Amino acid sequence: MGSFNNRTPREAMQMFRSLHKLCLLLIMTGAPFLPAQAGEVVLYSSNNVETVNRVVDQFTKENPDVKVSVVRAGTGALMQRIKAEAANPLGDIFWSGGLSTIGEFQEYLQPYDSPQASAVAPAYRGEGGRWLGTNTHVTVLMSNLRQVPGGQPPRGWADLADPKWKGKIVISDPERGSASFVALYGLEKLLGKDVLAAVARNAVVVGTTSAAYEGVAKGEFAVAVTMEYAAYEYVAGGLKDIKITYPVEGTFLSPEGMALIKGGKHPQEARRLYEFLASAKTQTEVFKSAYRRPLRADIDVSKLADLPAMADIKVIALDDARMGAERAGFIAQWRQIINAR
Repeated sequence: MGSFNNRTPREAMQMFRSLHKLCLLLIMTGAPFLPAQAGEVVLYSSNNVETVNRVVDQFTKENPDVKVSVVRAGTGALMQRIKAEAANPLGDIFWSGGLSTIGEFQEYLQPYDSPQASAVAPAYRGEGGRWLGTNTHVTVLMSNLRQVPGGQPPRGWADLADPKWKGKIVISDPERGSASFVALYGLEKLLGKDVLAAVARNAVVVGTTSAAYEGVAKGEFAVAVTMEYAAYEYVAGGLKDIKITYPVEGTFLSPEGMALIKGGKHPQEARRLYEFLASAKTQTEVFKSAYRRPLRADIDVSKLADLPAMADIKVIALDDARMGAERAGFIAQWRQIINAR
């Protein structure tokens, strides 16, 4: 192609007009003349390192113009941080923690009407879109068939009150672990204080959730009151002595969710990450890698793993607000039961 100066006046004018139209088109379509600047988003998360890293890596592959910075800590600690930073928020989005805890800090969360929300039951959505349920922990009994009396694992909660299980049951401290608190609180509501006390007399109480399910996997205990995903990791890993039981009386859910942080400095990027985390694709991949059961109604985990569909599990509903209000009283009662053993 010849240079602009070598063209005839008529050719030069035609080229000028063509360039002028192209510039107008770029302006009208919003096409940038300069490379776009990379956005940022700060993620507060209580999920484990492996799960967070896997999800963030995939998000940045699909969204190379967004840099994700991660701050990890427990749900309670992160909520307190969000509260402390309310005048100058340093985070943009939280993923994911217990809905009862999230609800206590809702004034610091940004309402958002996500297109993904309709896939999640209203019970797991915050008023005004302040949070959205992502996954739920299901309380199960995890047994080691080599350690249970007669090779027969317990069928339900009432079985754990039998003296034959004394010293064979392991439970994490409900004061330190939310899933254990939900399980024991639910047990009392379902079968009463006497059964709770009988189970406590038989149990060994450990400091962390992992100490409970790892203890059963190693054969140190016969049964753990724990979470479905933790127990299933051993089943999926080929440990044939591990059996998962959903108590015949019914079990309890510990739903988790995510939220945008009010006043976050990167709202557009935060919404993009929010939609990514809420999507069926991402939640399916999280389940495949970490067995975190999604709350989306359009994901049937029974087609992805050897686990029952949620509709086939007998669930005893608990009132999150009431449970939160009664937590301190329950913990005080639990300490009295343990100290009186």
